[in-house]
Amino acid sequence: MNLSSVVHLGSRDHERWSIQREVLAVTEIEVSQREVLKMDLSGRNVVTWCPAYWHELPESCRRGSRAICFFQHTEQWLLRDPTVVAGVCMNSTMQQELRAICQDKPVYLTKIGGVETARDHARREHPSEKIRLLVTGSASAALSAEEIRAYPDGASSLRKGPELLLPIADRLDPAHYAFVFIGPDWQPYATALRERGWTVIDPGLVADPLQYRYFGEGDIYLMLSRLEGGPLPLLETMGLGMWPICTPTGMAPDLIRHGQNGFIVSPFDGCNGDQIADEVAGLIRTLDRRTLLAARGPVRTSVADRTWPNFKREMEQIMREVFG
Repeated sequence: MNLSSVVHLGSRDHERWSIQREVLAVTEIEVSQREVLKMDLSGRNVVTWCPAYWHELPESCRRGSRAICFFQHTEQWLLRDPTVVAGVCMNSTMQQELRAICQDKPVYLTKIGGVETARDHARREHPSEKIRLLVTGSASAALSAEEIRAYPDGASSLRKGPELLLPIADRLDPAHYAFVFIGPDWQPYATALRERGWTVIDPGLVADPLQYRYFGEGDIYLMLSRLEGGPLPLLETMGLGMWPICTPTGMAPDLIRHGQNGFIVSPFDGCNGDQIADEVAGLIRTLDRRTLLAARGPVRTSVADRTWPNFKREMEQIMREVFG
């Protein structure tokens, strides 16, 4: 089939945007709802990178179309939409959930790319010789009202687990460790850490590809989220050989073999912060500079196939199978 005839409906969500951009090899792929309403999608093949965006279009606009939906960590029920003929996701937990929701449609687990993204940009410029703990994303990212129901009453709605950072820091020696924050809304945590005597590298929100320059400041990547689809920085940092410590969400259980190329800790439910802080701090203390340097090669090798060209070929094959 002619893949150029497939309509791609995009999203400005940062992670989805990065994935779409790499697959399509273009800089502008978002299609506004107003533009979509002008298009004749009847009988067209569509890849929608944001399922809710597709579902919100008038039924008359979607009638007769066949859509592949890319799912991250929410909106699984949209696979039941009659116009959606297949689902694509990037972690095995989501694949299992989608298959349980709709057993008569194919669900593809893809190997998302990203290991090469930061390599040409990462730099180590800060003079501190301390072991650096890297944190990325938006500190204010929140669970939806639907997602929060899966957690105990009274649990925080923050999705990235920022409330764990100060308890983890209180269990570590600031003379030996430092924090690196990349992304928005970490400033209150950075300020609190500095007041406790910590070295903090905090460039805040920076545009691509400048953010990847600061990835080179990290030694250990902390991904302490309650819910993820990826995240892409897990692959981007492992592509640099950085040792990850992660909660078991998103791609982490698919990528990490505990003790071999990273650590997996217990799930964070928003209420068991002391337990998670104990686990994470204890594991950090087992990693000295020599261990981290020796692990860089094996960590990189463990994700070497997770490149954007490989993912692009995989998506093209999926489109041929579904639409051919």
